[in-house]
Amino acid sequence: MSRSEQIVLLLAAAGVAFMVVSSIGIVRLPDVFSRMHAGGKASTVGIGGLLLAAGLFFFNEFVLYRVLLLIGLLFATLPIASSAIARAAYRTSRSKKKQLRYDEMAQDTDPHP
Repeated sequence: MSRSEQIVLLLAAAGVAFMVVSSIGIVRLPDVFSRMHAGGKASTVGIGGLLLAAGLFFFNEFVLYRVLLLIGLLFATLPIASSAIARAAYRTSRSKKKQLRYDEMAQDTDPHP
């Protein structure tokens, strides 16, 4: 096994490990906000690792540029999307947040300031 194949294998294994941790977090964590954190953060890193491994395995100048552009776009959009979904879940939730000690978004939803 060559050095480049070892690097590809290491990146793919790290990406899969982050995805497994993310999936366990989605199943095991208690509330929607914790699940959003697990799904948003670990999946971003996991997908990035897998894409980088694929870009290095199929090494071509144009393929590598496209993979790096795709990783950049994913790192820019996935955390923003998970934050927007978490904000929507907060605003539509009927139950009070018992686990929150300080609620920063309460000022946004309070109709009487």
